[in-house]
Amino acid sequence: MIKVRVKSIDDEAKDIKTFELVDTSGSDLPPFTAGAYIDVNLPGGLMRQYSLCNDPAETDRYLLAVYRDAAGRGGSIAFHDKVAVGDTLEISEPKNNFPLDQRAMHYTLIAGGIGVAPLLAMAHKLRSLSKEFDFHICVRSVDQLPFKQELEELIEPSRLYFYITNGDPSRRLDVKTLLAEPISAGQVYCCGPEGLIKAVSAATTSWPIRTVRFEHFKPEELDGTDEPFSVKIASTGQVIKVGPKETILTALWRAGIEKEFSCELGICGVCRTSFSEGEAIHRDDNVLSLKEREKEMTICISRCKSPLLTIDL
Repeated sequence: MIKVRVKSIDDEAKDIKTFELVDTSGSDLPPFTAGAYIDVNLPGGLMRQYSLCNDPAETDRYLLAVYRDAAGRGGSIAFHDKVAVGDTLEISEPKNNFPLDQRAMHYTLIAGGIGVAPLLAMAHKLRSLSKEFDFHICVRSVDQLPFKQELEELIEPSRLYFYITNGDPSRRLDVKTLLAEPISAGQVYCCGPEGLIKAVSAATTSWPIRTVRFEHFKPEELDGTDEPFSVKIASTGQVIKVGPKETILTALWRAGIEKEFSCELGICGVCRTSFSEGEAIHRDDNVLSLKEREKEMTICISRCKSPLLTIDL
């Protein structure tokens, strides 16, 4: 882990603060690529993942944008309420499950709220490469719009689009029209709430494979269409039912069995668990290799095809 000092904290928008992190020794930080994130150890023993939103060309600092989600899992509240300027935090080296493919000729970047964070870093990179790109950001109100001045300075006015809905559905981004036809040598990058991601996914079914990429920033709510199954604890023989609207991880909690976890998105690998019986449905974001998937799974998001799954706990 890397020790960093909180150099500054700024109010970026309503319920959004930016945290500037620098190396405690004054050295440069490890380089990162657009779309990258870091693990952050927070007060209270929490570990959470946050996208780096500053220019990847900068080596002296990392900038994080954190939305205070009162209904979240506690990480953003700990960041907002318990982290102060001058504090020392431990972070991981940058990782990237949402990399920018620099071979395209045109890019469409679509952000919803705090989902602007990784896309802002991409905008910096694309500008440095003199690439053509459009930037769309959707928020409910003006006071919830982060990085407005920076975006206006970074992106040509004709290619920057703000959607301030104020709860009016008619003012939302029309993704069906925007993405109706694939753009030649074009790519789409989207980060935001699940509703936006689903809308963009539905609108881009005709786009070539691997030209549309997504970054989730909170666990997807299970819709109850998955089949229930049971998990057997190898060390004790205890069998726990996993319902269609819960994960293996939450089923274990319900049964009083603790298992270390962090992201609940299938991106960090903290909850990876080996299994000896059953057929896994892997939903992690390429955390595990094909070989590892034969015997391991991320229990925060992956499920099971067979009626019984035996895990090595």
